[in-house]
Amino acid sequence: MMHRDITDRSRFHQPALRPIAMPRSATIPVGSWPRRMPAAIAAGYCGEPTVEAFLKRVGKEYPQPRVKEGRRQLWLRDDLDRAIAPDMVPGDLAEDL
Repeated sequence: MMHRDITDRSRFHQPALRPIAMPRSATIPVGSWPRRMPAAIAAGYCGEPTVEAFLKRVGKEYPQPRVKEGRRQLWLRDDLDRAIAPDMVPGDLAEDL
């Protein structure tokens, strides 16, 4: 005697899961802060909890990255210092380099 599978497989179909964009934590390096920083380190340097929070303020409270090479973006520590405490940082030290 032959048995047929009579279960309706469509009842068990699960919808495809879309990846959820998780916030990326800011990074605080061990030792000293580098002169050029990617977004994760720049976010930590500025005291932002996530990279996304930092990037939302770029162009308003924080400067645009000084290095833009495709997806590679780097902020200079001097530029961030001027944005955080403009009265405490002397002229543009990066231009002297």
